Amino acid sequence: MFWLVLPLVSWLVSCTNYKAVVPEVVDEVRVSTVPTPEPPGTMYDHPIRFSVDELSKVLRGVRVEFRTHWLQRWLTGPLKPLPLFEDAELARVVPLLAKALAGADPRERVVFYVAERRTDIHREVTSGALFVRGQRLHIVLVNYRNGVDALAGVPAYDRTRPDLAVAPQRFTLTFEPKEFLDVREPQIFESSPPKIVVDYRSFLGLAAQRDAGPARSW
Repeated sequence: MFWLVLPLVSWLVSCTNYKAVVPEVVDEVRVSTVPTPEPPGTMYDHPIRFSVDELSKVLRGVRVEFRTHWLQRWLTGPLKPLPLFEDAELARVVPLLAKALAGADPRERVVFYVAERRTDIHREVTSGALFVRGQRLHIVLVNYRNGVDALAGVPAYDRTRPDLAVAPQRFTLTFEPKEFLDVREPQIFESSPPKIVVDYRSFLGLAAQRDAGPARSW
């Protein structure tokens, strides 16, 4: 009988000593190229080269506008648009984005994932995709500072699937100055992330003129 009891005791001791490990929460930036999810035959104008300064200027103009209920708008007014990336985030993510766009092939888009640590078990995630057609830069945003809690035993799928929203959000995208905003596609369904299309060549051309000559107010 002893030979039956001993394995049971050993199993109980191992369960008592078990301690679930919570994944470490850190600041993190990931950029990669992935096959396009669009229909077969879809082609982008990749590879394409941006300098870090050029791509920073374009992304600095992207704004996120959260959609609110009519009662909140009536009580507080419209919410102020927020920058897609703060300057410190741009400094970390843009060199990787520029490198990825320069190495992408015509059937790939560039996906980004930016995590900001808030506590030992909580991070905020911003993720989406970029691709270029002609002189237009397409920007898709899936998550914007979306909260993720690190839980023991729960896979961190926000890291491996930055193309999926980690929780529902209601926002749209815009660009400043608006004269370079070519297309604005709002979020119609929860599974359809918002997208904007920016005439980046015209924007950068005017930016170069502004830098070379008298200041112009936009």
